[in-house]
Amino acid sequence: MKKISNIFSFNLEQNTLFIPFMKNNRSRNPSFSKKMKSDLLKIGSQSVYFSSSETMVELEDNYVDVIVTSPPYNRGKNYSSDNNESHNDNLPEPDYLLFLENVWRECLRIGKDKCVFYLNIGDSAPDQGISEKVANSAIKAGWKRIQDIIWVKSIYGKGHYTPSGGNKRFNNTWEHIFLFVKNKKKYVLDPKAIGIPYADKSNVGRYGDSDMRDPGNVWHIVYEKTTGATVKKGHDAPFPIGLPYKCIKSVLDVEVVLDPFLGTGTTLAASEALGMNGIGYEKYPKVELIKKTILNGRKYKPKSTVLIPHLTQTIQYLDNILSKSNIRMSIPKTKKDIEKLKIVNDTIEKLEIESKLSKNIKKLLKLDKTTGKIDKFIK
Repeated sequence: MKKISNIFSFNLEQNTLFIPFMKNNRSRNPSFSKKMKSDLLKIGSQSVYFSSSETMVELEDNYVDVIVTSPPYNRGKNYSSDNNESHNDNLPEPDYLLFLENVWRECLRIGKDKCVFYLNIGDSAPDQGISEKVANSAIKAGWKRIQDIIWVKSIYGKGHYTPSGGNKRFNNTWEHIFLFVKNKKKYVLDPKAIGIPYADKSNVGRYGDSDMRDPGNVWHIVYEKTTGATVKKGHDAPFPIGLPYKCIKSVLDVEVVLDPFLGTGTTLAASEALGMNGIGYEKYPKVELIKKTILNGRKYKPKSTVLIPHLTQTIQYLDNILSKSNIRMSIPKTKKDIEKLKIVNDTIEKLEIESKLSKNIKKLLKLDKTTGKIDKFIK
């Protein structure tokens, strides 16, 4: 880290610049408002203001193309800074909703007429329905609601969610992503930019020349890792980079991205990955965590969707090849090998594939009742 004056610090390798707030300080970046009212962290094309987004005085009117955020959930989560200052996440509900309404109104001011606003929030056991109240707070601020996208965090064992249902309710495995716009006549989406290929290739040409279709309004986005601190990443409620990445990429002609509740910096990591100019506000920052998150965005590569019908076809095809081959399956020697083979057998059975391979697997898993050992494999 190199100090270029008593007040600025610049890291050439990471291309980061920290500018502390000074009275009457003026930004060197002409794309931002001339007067700055808070500390500014610059990382590549991303700018982070360490202040509340209730008054984003640094930004001009009609400036932002897309907004992606997840606000505090107001259920006692820990949103704290490096110096242990923290947001009160247990406000009376009217105060909480008014606070959000003020932020959404400020977002409306700085959004272009074509601005698209993705708002992520989920419900929990004690506050079922709070997500709709949060959505209504955006409507009160002047945003136009278009639709509700369902973010599936886990389904059929793929993904992660926090076990919390007990014997009173089912676990929440999804959250809302509400889609709002500033002007219904001006905004444009590009669904195929985040689309999926056709499972049935005969549809290519029938609905267009491209082997790509609208992904629909149910998005399965999982965390990269699913245990311990690697999930939390120093913050009590982060979302995976795949979520803002999809949201940003789905909007046409984006130049500027905003997250008024930046948290760990995931939205700006997605913005950096896509080569956009990003702006974030975080009143209670963990600065090094934000830097690391945004810089990691440069390495992010979205994973292609594996279609369920194609998985089924793949297993059927491989089963057919192996059934016709002279490959001799080895006897599983460890408990782990046996469990893996049981999973293979279970999958083939549920796909209702009857073949020589499946019969051989059943033989491999058959235990001798006397010795308790697996019978010798007979081809």
